[in-house]
Amino acid sequence: MAEPLQDLGDHIRQATGAVSAATVRLGELMLETTPDKLIGLLTFLRDDPRCLFKQLVDVCGVDWPEREKRFDVVYN
Repeated sequence: MAEPLQDLGDHIRQATGAVSAATVRLGELMLETTPDKLIGLLTFLRDDPRCLFKQLVDVCGVDWPEREKRFDVVYN
């Protein structure tokens, strides 16, 4: 199952230029981006024929106190 997800991640990364990392962990595709590229990436995920994401289920934050930029936002 990881291979189709990795292929999708590669497609998204190449097509958008907005993804700094695309990995498959625990059976899920994880994409990393920056705040300035987020809206373009989300729009692509909604509109691209290979993606066609229909629903944003959850938005949450992660606190990494030891990092200089300590907060991450996670979209599911």
